[in-house]
Amino acid sequence: MAFFSKGKEIDEAQEVTIKEEPKKAAPVKSSAATEISKNITIEGNISGTDSIKIEGTLLGNIEVNNVTIGKNGSVKGSIRAQKVSNSGRVEGDITCNDLNISQTGYVSNKIHANVIILSGEILGEVLAETSINITPTGKVQTNSLSSKRVTVNGTIEGRVIASELLEVGSNGLVNGEISVKNIKTDEGGRVIGSMAMYTAPTNTVEQKRPEVIEATIEEN
Repeated sequence: MAFFSKGKEIDEAQEVTIKEEPKKAAPVKSSAATEISKNITIEGNISGTDSIKIEGTLLGNIEVNNVTIGKNGSVKGSIRAQKVSNSGRVEGDITCNDLNISQTGYVSNKIHANVIILSGEILGEVLAETSINITPTGKVQTNSLSSKRVTVNGTIEGRVIASELLEVGSNGLVNGEISVKNIKTDEGGRVIGSMAMYTAPTNTVEQKRPEVIEATIEEN
């Protein structure tokens, strides 16, 4: 999909000032690969069955199969896709199967994915159905991060729930309220805060909170 502007004939003696303004678009149905180039701003929602690459700015929601956001790209709106690769900035919810946030990537708000690989920064709630892997450059500040397997070689600050395993690598730091079934900490890894044994949710309306034990685990 490409965007064109129609030229107008101008009298040679006429003085003209051209002012660039954000382009406004009605909701777009995309059946082919779409690209928003650098220095282009689009206002409107985009949906379709293929992919979109964003190097400019989108003010609106996206619902496609694959989303790639370059390091200059920015999205202010929600994203629903099978796969999302983010090297830019997203201010809005992300719902997808696979999410990869590179070292320059940033996401704020809520994330719901199956598998997450994080080398950038997340500020918000995170639900990774299967796993989340936080590399040494990855940072998370959250009210709630939940997954079966949480691997930390970067930093998490906030509430963490690992229903199967929390693995903290030698460069990892977890600081906050932690609920785990199993925990593995490599030499040099740090776990600071309150820790409780994970218990699977029941169907009861009110659930008794597990007993919390204040704990500090540091291995040098």
